[in-house]
Amino acid sequence: MLKTMDLKLKLRLGLGLLTMVLLLTDVISHEIARLAITLVVYVVVAYPVLISAVKDIFVRHRMSEQFLMSIATFGALGLRDYPEALAVMVFYLIGDAFEEYASQRSHNEIASLVKLKPSRVRVIDEDGSERIVKPRQVKIGSRIRVLAGESVALDGTLVGESASIDMSALNGESEPALFTKGQEIPSGVINMGQVIELIVTKDSKNSSITRLLNLIEDAAANKSRPEALITRFSVYYTPIVVGCAVLLALVPLVVPDESFANWFTRALVFLVVSCPCALVLSVPLSFFGGLGAISKTGVMVKGSIHIEALSKLKAMAFDKTGTITKGKFSVLEIKLYNEAVATKEQVLSSLYALESLTTHPIGVAIVAYCEGQGIALKEATAVKELTGFGLSGVIDGHEIMVGKEQLVTQKLGLTIPPNESNLSPVGTEVYVVQDGVLVGRIILADEIKDTARALFDELNELGVKSYMITGDKERVAADIASRCHISAYYAEQLPEDKLKTFKAIKAKDGVVGYVGDGINDAPTLAASDVGVAMGQFGSASAVEAADVVVMNDDLTKIPSTIRLAKATYSLAKQNMIFVIAVKAIILILGALGMANIWLAILGDVGLCVLAVLNAMRPLYWGKSKKIKVATPSAECS
Repeated sequence: MLKTMDLKLKLRLGLGLLTMVLLLTDVISHEIARLAITLVVYVVVAYPVLISAVKDIFVRHRMSEQFLMSIATFGALGLRDYPEALAVMVFYLIGDAFEEYASQRSHNEIASLVKLKPSRVRVIDEDGSERIVKPRQVKIGSRIRVLAGESVALDGTLVGESASIDMSALNGESEPALFTKGQEIPSGVINMGQVIELIVTKDSKNSSITRLLNLIEDAAANKSRPEALITRFSVYYTPIVVGCAVLLALVPLVVPDESFANWFTRALVFLVVSCPCALVLSVPLSFFGGLGAISKTGVMVKGSIHIEALSKLKAMAFDKTGTITKGKFSVLEIKLYNEAVATKEQVLSSLYALESLTTHPIGVAIVAYCEGQGIALKEATAVKELTGFGLSGVIDGHEIMVGKEQLVTQKLGLTIPPNESNLSPVGTEVYVVQDGVLVGRIILADEIKDTARALFDELNELGVKSYMITGDKERVAADIASRCHISAYYAEQLPEDKLKTFKAIKAKDGVVGYVGDGINDAPTLAASDVGVAMGQFGSASAVEAADVVVMNDDLTKIPSTIRLAKATYSLAKQNMIFVIAVKAIILILGALGMANIWLAILGDVGLCVLAVLNAMRPLYWGKSKKIKVATPSAECS
């Protein structure tokens, strides 16, 4: 701690301690000399506290803990207890230095991420020459070069065959990740292998590292309700304490034969020990330490208010595609209903033409399958989005519609052959309608993430109910819910239905979180008590709307974060209860004349140091085995 302490503060504290020793050992015996030296040293040591107290009274119009400390030392000087007057300020500043040290340790865990954003980029021009520019000057589509050991400044797709990338700063994973040609590498990571080149896909303001740093700035602006409570507590508490101290000092005026000096000392003791600095310092620090501990696991929480909400979660609702599942579909079956109207190749051609215009994982999978089958890509005109149902367009003069079962049965009023659904493999179905006639259907299956089963098992262990809200059909939702031990599910939800369903869950269960990754999840994420977004592949709007971002999309980080949040909130409450209980005892003793000024100092500054040290524990939770912050992968089966 001494290494991080300001030199001026070291000199002031050293001067104060030395003067205390001289006064206590009576090296300075002359009363006027003792007073003069004490006043000079007192001003040198205590001037920041005195200035803060004056500002609080005349500018902010409130009494703060600095005001309490000032009043206590003035009283000690009036009683000629010069060592005690210096001791109050010296030990208060030592306690404040402890808090600053602990706060800096916590802050460093998060603020160090700023260093991940490089200040320059190597841009490769068309003639092959290299020039160095600032990230904000690079346009999308530019070619950039990253040397071994350098940070990636902008998101981009890999040009070479492969690259070994250190992702630890973004997702907490120590093992380097292997990227292959065409994959997008996020900014903020470090190139562990040879020189690589990327084609920029996002500009500087929308890059992964910029989004991450924006989350950090948001975290500083959000305060939890316990912190706000402590602030209000100090504002109202201080005038009450000062009033009680004044009443104690005036007891000799109404009680005969009582010593004014005795009751004035009791009032001083009452003032010193009643200082709320231990609460004001340790409770916010507990939350900030929790933010640092959670960030080590690759999860970003946008503010300590969300730690409180995480600790009180009763249920969590999940999107399916891209959240519980990988969002990577494979074709299971192709069914033709009327080959006289459209052949298999024509059905696939229609799917290919329309789905090539969307970036949805299902569309991407269909496009990849058609390309693999050698289907020619035809031009689709008059393309329209049928919100909640699918797409429509004109191909080779035919009106084509592709979409989910509701498109066929509800919007078009057509009939799907009986028993077809029960005989089909469990998967996502996309139907093709040509000129009003149902001509085909393709079934795709989405892989469940390896960590999904472990996630829901751990949520059950934590007593948090789980829900899945999906637009997929009943059979698919029931199959996934059964395999992954999800408490309940809601299937065939249109985008506008998701928010209504979530609000109904919230009304029933109380504090409820939502986990999603798509643009359509953003409203529900914003409406939830705690919105959790998948940061690696999630949409920018989902990340923006969320309160918590899982940087590497590892679902088991969610229960780990809940455990750390519960431990953090518990720690803050421990500090509150401990400090208030000890202070109450010493206050009673002080009022009865059974506690002197030294016990008051110990009860205030010593208690503050203990509370701050306790609040520093989150910094070491990642190294402790007492709090479970990692879970082995378990595949749903």
